[in-house]
Amino acid sequence: MAQVEYITIKNASRKVLNKMRKIGEEKAQRLQEIQERWDAGDIKDVEVVQL
Repeated sequence: MAQVEYITIKNASRKVLNKMRKIGEEKAQRLQEIQERWDAGDIKDVEVVQL
């Protein structure tokens, strides 16, 4: 069984696990890029409603 946040997959194949891992890595990368833009001052007058 594998669990990623709110998703639970029973008897997941390696291909599914690799895809879920890739999705997680891409999300982390996007969040990092947004954080860097925020720190650089590129993003202004923005209200964060959900993270």
